[in-house]
Amino acid sequence: MPVFTYFRAPFPSAQGFSPYRFPGMMAHLPLLLASVFTGFLLCWPHPVLRLLLVVWILAGLYLGRDFAILCHYAPFLVLVVWAAAAILVAKAPAISKFGASHTVIPAVISFGVAVVFIAHVYRSNKER
Repeated sequence: MPVFTYFRAPFPSAQGFSPYRFPGMMAHLPLLLASVFTGFLLCWPHPVLRLLLVVWILAGLYLGRDFAILCHYAPFLVLVVWAAAAILVAKAPAISKFGASHTVIPAVISFGVAVVFIAHVYRSNKER
């Protein structure tokens, strides 16, 4: 099935002149960790929402991969990624408090991330 070809390589090749050679992991790992961290802060306080953590992991893994490739063509975006990750860490208590005090809003945000991720996968497969 062509949809699943998107999931073949979560970490693209860094051989030759590859967009993933630089900055590659310098952008991918902070985005992956930031996505998982955000999902954890929003969903973990509610046992019903814990399954949605899978959405945040997949989004961080695959959207992070594609964004890291984009950072190869616009290196300034690496600084944006690092700044966003730093702000997320600095604002972690507020995000955690928000996630713990609300149930519906983290679920809506998680489903929004899922919709963006599914639309991205669909668009990526359609372009091939």
